Amino acid sequence: MSNPARISQRSGLLFRLEVAILISVLGSGVWMGLPGCSSEMADVATAQRNAQTTSTGQFGTKAAFEDLVERTSQMDATPLQSAKGPRVSDAFPDIELVSHRSQKMRLRSDLVSDRIVCFAMFYTRCQGTCPGTISKVLALRRSLSSEFGPRNIHFVCVTLDPEHDKPQQLNDYAKLLGVNDTPDLADIHFCTGSQEDIDTFRRTLGMYDLDPEVDADRTQHAAMLVIGNDRYNRWASTPSGIKLSELHETVLRVAGESEKQRFAARFAVDSGFSLTALREADESGHSCCVASQGSEKACCEVDGVEK
Repeated sequence: MSNPARISQRSGLLFRLEVAILISVLGSGVWMGLPGCSSEMADVATAQRNAQTTSTGQFGTKAAFEDLVERTSQMDATPLQSAKGPRVSDAFPDIELVSHRSQKMRLRSDLVSDRIVCFAMFYTRCQGTCPGTISKVLALRRSLSSEFGPRNIHFVCVTLDPEHDKPQQLNDYAKLLGVNDTPDLADIHFCTGSQEDIDTFRRTLGMYDLDPEVDADRTQHAAMLVIGNDRYNRWASTPSGIKLSELHETVLRVAGESEKQRFAARFAVDSGFSLTALREADESGHSCCVASQGSEKACCEVDGVEK
């Protein structure tokens, strides 16, 4: 009959031996090549070690960057076909709005039809999210004017406080922000109108709260942008509080007029590189770029505007 103490002692010894073998195997990396285990992790580790000596940024190598340049250059830049049949905008009411220039404009006819447009809600006395939203709109105005051309996109900011925000107040607000009408930048309109028409406008675009009490309190209005390209019948909304780089890419994804314009920015961001650096690679003579996640300042600009 076996001695229980001796069996227990032997089991403990075997256990310690198994643990020692396991630690040794893990340390050597042999486990990555065992049946049922992926060797991809070993490949990733090797790539990371190699990148330390040939890196052009925290997340990329020279070869990877050159591959991105090649692949983005092959994206189709041919303009897409315009949408046929009914459009979302067919249901938009053709209400009248008045800009900070005292210019009367119709929502569907003048601001939406066959246009690329970015809508925002605000009011001049707002002490909450409005200043941040308007600052994003002004930054997008700079970056997207270069992307689409200043005559192919415009920005419309509609007040939630029409009783106070008359054209003169809106004009003073635009001057305070340093907004100028220049040929290099897309048009921006700070608009007012009747309370009824503004309520119709924001409900048409989904810029309202389902809770009537919250919706009636302008201080609780949602900080968001609505982007549309009526020619291609594509519309989307996004919080204005996200990073400028993501807002810029979202507008391109929704309103872009070619495969390259719609997807190149997303492809660059997903790959960890700045799209601007891809565009300027040949012009600058550089064959590398600091990955956008690695440095907010070094390579995170869209046509001169920090993301």
